[in-house]
Parts: sequence; C-alpha cells; structure tokens
Amino acid sequence: MVLSSDAAPCTCVTNPVFQENINKDILPKIEDDLDIDEKISILFLMLDDYTHGFKEVSDLLQKYEEERFYILVNFVDHHSRNWESKLLEALCVIQNRQIIRKLGLSFHDLELLYFPKNKLCSRYLNPIAKCLYLLCEELIENDKNLLLQRVKSDLSDYDKNVKDTDYLELHMLYWIQQRYISIQKGDKVNLKNLLKHLKSFDNLELIYEDLKKHEDHQNVLDIQTASSGMSHLQVFSGTEEVEATENVQELNIQRLKKGLCIIISQMFFSGQKFETRFGTLADRTKLAETFQGFGFTVKILNNLKKDEMLQMLENIPKDFGTDYDCIFICILSHGCKGGIISSDEQEVSIEAIEHQICCEQLKDVIKIVIIQACQGEVKGQINDVLTTDGPSNYNVSNILAYRNFCIFMSTMQGFVSVRHKAEGSWFIQEFCNILQHGGKKITFLHATTKIIQSVTQKKGKVNGINSVAQLPELRSCRLLTDFWLPEYQHNS
Repeated sequence: MVLSSDAAPCTCVTNPVFQENINKDILPKIEDDLDIDEKISILFLMLDDYTHGFKEVSDLLQKYEEERFYILVNFVDHHSRNWESKLLEALCVIQNRQIIRKLGLSFHDLELLYFPKNKLCSRYLNPIAKCLYLLCEELIENDKNLLLQRVKSDLSDYDKNVKDTDYLELHMLYWIQQRYISIQKGDKVNLKNLLKHLKSFDNLELIYEDLKKHEDHQNVLDIQTASSGMSHLQVFSGTEEVEATENVQELNIQRLKKGLCIIISQMFFSGQKFETRFGTLADRTKLAETFQGFGFTVKILNNLKKDEMLQMLENIPKDFGTDYDCIFICILSHGCKGGIISSDEQEVSIEAIEHQICCEQLKDVIKIVIIQACQGEVKGQINDVLTTDGPSNYNVSNILAYRNFCIFMSTMQGFVSVRHKAEGSWFIQEFCNILQHGGKKITFLHATTKIIQSVTQKKGKVNGINSVAQLPELRSCRLLTDFWLPEYQHNS
C-alpha cells in the first residue's frame, strides 16, 4: 500500500507523557506550588462522582483550613484510578505552565493532547465540568455575585456556609447536590436552570451555546475520552469505542432539500516545501459524485492561492446565493497546526476560514467545513507558529452569524492525516462511503461518529513507520439541529 501524509508526524505522544514525570512522591511538591483556589478547581475537574462531590470537597477544604494538610494527596489516595492523567489534563486546563515546566513537560505538546480551551471535549475529565470551570474563569467578580444572587433566589434554603465567590466551583457542586443542575456521567444532563440565567449576561454567548450543546447533544462531541491504562498512541488504534448519542429525537432533525458543495482541491504548490498531493483527484471525484448524488450544486476549485481562497469564501453569498438549507465546504490540502496550506504555500488559519463563512447573510444556513489536511508540523517548514491570516477585523456584529456551523477534521491537531497516492485519503473516502450508504437511516452527526469509528480501525505504513493510525475530530460544532441529507441517487 502506497501511503503518504500531508505533514511530518508529531512524535510527542508515542508514550504516556506522564510516565516518568508524575507520581505520588512528587505530588506534595506539585501541591506546594498551587494556590488554594487552583486546588479547588483541580478537585472540581478530577471528580468522578459529582452527586457527592460537594460534601467531599467541602470536607477537604475544611481540613485544609484547620490543619493545612495536602488535600490533593488525600484526594488521590481515595481516587487512585487514572489520577495521573486527570491531574495532568487539569493542570493544562487551568493553564499552570510553571508546574508543567517544572515537571519537564512541554505545554505546547500538552495542548495538542488536551485542547485546554476547547469547551466541548476532554480526554479524561468530565467535559461539562471543564466547560463550567471555564465559565468560572470568564466571569468577573460582579457577574459572579449577580449569578449567585439569581441562583439563590431559586434555592430558598441556600447553605450559608457556602459564600466565598472565589470558590465558585464549590457553589456549582452544591447546585448539583441540590439537583439544581446535573452533569453526572450516565445521568441526564440538566443545565436549564443555569442557562436561563447565563442567557442575559454579556460576552458569555459562546459559553452559553457550548453548555447548551452539552445538554442538547450529550456525548456527541466527546470523542477524545481515552480508556484508563491506554497509551496515547493506543487512542488512535481503533480499540477504543467512541461514545456518541444514538437517540436523537426526530423532532429536532432537519431534512435538507437544497444544498451547495464547494470543493477546494490543492494538488500543486508553487514552491519546493510541499510535495504534489497525489491522490487528491480521487478524493475530489468521490466528493463530487457523493454530493451530486444528494442533488447538491457542486463547484470544484483547484489550486487556490491564499487571497483567492479567502476572497472566494467571503463572496459565497454574492457568487452562489443564499437560498440553501446547507453548504458544505470541502478543503483538500497540506496542513499545519490550526490551518491549511494554499497553493502559494501560505498558511490559512481555520479561524480565518470560519470568519469568512460565518457571515450575516448565511447565519440561518447550515455550514459544514470538511478538511482533509494534517494538523501536525509540516515537513520542511521551519516555523510552525501561525501568523494572522485574513482580515484582522471581521465585519460580523451579530454573534448569531456563528451558529449553524461545524468543522469536521480528518485528524486532531498535532497529528498526520493519511492519504493513498492513488486511491485517496482514508478520511474523505470513508466520509463519502458512509454518507452514500447511510440513506435515511442515519443523521449527519450519527454519520460523523461512524466515520470516526471506521477511520480509527484503519492501519498503514508511512515512511517506514508501521501501524500508523488516524483519529478524525468533530470541532467547533455549533449546529442548532442535526439533519438528514436527501436520499442518495446512484449514477446509472
């Protein structure tokens, strides 16, 4: 099998990064470097049982105030299962770079593993707890007090001992104990009481939408969770069962009638840094065949320069119109961390692509971006730090222009994406096959889960490395509803 990739593989995750860096002997030293509010945040993130978390964390906090003992050490003694992974991810989420540096680890490498700012996914932590922690960090003091005041108006017998706004996570554990909210894995997620208050806060629209997704589509986006005892390489081996919701209510599913598919296929590059992407023609043909079978209008664009690509995306409403239920943008190219490469060998950030598409004219149209490109360090590239791509001031005043948007990536950030030089890429070929054969049986979000499962089962050999595997990622999903594609019509 002749396989290639669109970047050099990231080697930082071939073994558990904590294997020789975190153990119980150095845990007290880690705790010595943490403030008490950081310790409470870490406890909040590391909990398994949130229904009893308030009492446990309150008792630990009380003992700390009385005896100044090690609360994290005590917690780990009673929760030994996979604590190293949880602690490391929690340190990454709270952005304590000093401790990570003292452990001899690279924060950059950890970002590739844990996506600390992504509110919709996590590897070892409860993703809703992570989202709630990020909410705590976002709130200023006045907003914290206002939120607590509103919640207390709903809970008449609020515990008077829970009053320190520095420990807002402790308040949240109290809300869980009182069944005001629910985030426990295995239970029905209930955030309605919190969401009704957050809705009125300025500058919290994105967090509000992310929390709402957790309630509306439980576990759909939590595809990063790794089983205990696995190395990070095994996560991509196909042995992990991906969690996904199977019970999407039909009432919340849209049926598409008219769609547009724009395929940007980058095969040739102007300089010497990037090789010709043999195999992209197979992907381009398969995508065009698939979306034509769904009755979509299909437009193919080849070898676009950076300015051409961004201009084309910005001009979609003018050049193609807005009378669509859904628009798919499929980009096939080399990639870099957080972006793709244009034909003139410039980096185009995913953020820039998102801003160009999420315009006022398309705010009610479902917009899906499919990206087949590596997200690791590009081979032959000296500097993988992204510069600002596209306009720095985006002319979008309405936050709702960013709704109905989703990005489906061929791979996670930091990792390669596999492409057969004659048959096309694993991701695009499976994407098309599953959509074509899914018929009316599966919705789009259900299909993405099946695509992820299918791609993770594939293995190949790239540049002498055996058993190379791949894990696609559903990212930045802000769809207000799942949807069915039209019935596929095979070409006669």
